[in-house]
Amino acid sequence: MSPRAFVLMVLLAPMAAWSQPRGVDFYKRGQYEKAIDKLQREADDPRSSSREQALARAYLAASMHALGMKDEALAQLEELARRHPEQRVDSRRFPPDFVALADLARGNVETERLRAEAEARAAEQRRSTTEAEPSRPAEERHEDEHQAMRTGPDAFRLRPEVFGYVDMLGQGARGFGVGVSLGYGGLDSSARLLPGPDGRWGMGLELGYLLGHGLIQPRIALRGTLVTGVGAGGGGTVGVRVTPLSRLTFLADVGVEKLAVSAPERFRSVILTASAGVGVPLL
Repeated sequence: MSPRAFVLMVLLAPMAAWSQPRGVDFYKRGQYEKAIDKLQREADDPRSSSREQALARAYLAASMHALGMKDEALAQLEELARRHPEQRVDSRRFPPDFVALADLARGNVETERLRAEAEARAAEQRRSTTEAEPSRPAEERHEDEHQAMRTGPDAFRLRPEVFGYVDMLGQGARGFGVGVSLGYGGLDSSARLLPGPDGRWGMGLELGYLLGHGLIQPRIALRGTLVTGVGAGGGGTVGVRVTPLSRLTFLADVGVEKLAVSAPERFRSVILTASAGVGVPLL
């Protein structure tokens, strides 16, 4: 070796030693406890370069692994993968089981990263959807509030109605009628007046119950009917009330009744009627 080369080797050797954390020497000599104490400080030393911090953490994990501290070593390797993803554990410097543990730690951190990205995308999508939804006009909100008040469990209802009806048996008599409904909560009563042919007027009273709340409410009721010059009786009805707007209700019913008629040879004692109409709630 030439004198010049020898001088260069002597001068550069200390610089090579300075480029790695001092705790690495304890690891190489098998003094793992001393290595841990030294490398813990060096791994977080702000005066060290990023490369030196990464190298210190890798040897810190290796020292813990050598002492059987598997969980602690895994935690340090995961932190290494988070802070210094470019730093790889060299299989030429460390035992195979430690290299395998480092691969496991890197996989854990990658899974953690992918999960965080997915959650961030989902949160961004939710935020974009919320911002894209137009706010409803004040009129619609007022309409819904009024509807909720009107159909609430303790709400009074007063509703004039007009409807058409048809007798589904016999000759199929048909016509128009008027009525009024009064309700409270689920209870729903009504009175109806039905002009008939030959001056025979029908008058009916119903006591019913509305099922559920909101836009569509099925209805069941008992009905009593008086037809002038024919007779009186009663029966039952089933129907539905549909309220798309606070000031408009559509109604439909089918009812069957048994009458005590004055002249059985002229009038049927059983009537089956269908009716449909509209009402305008006042309360």
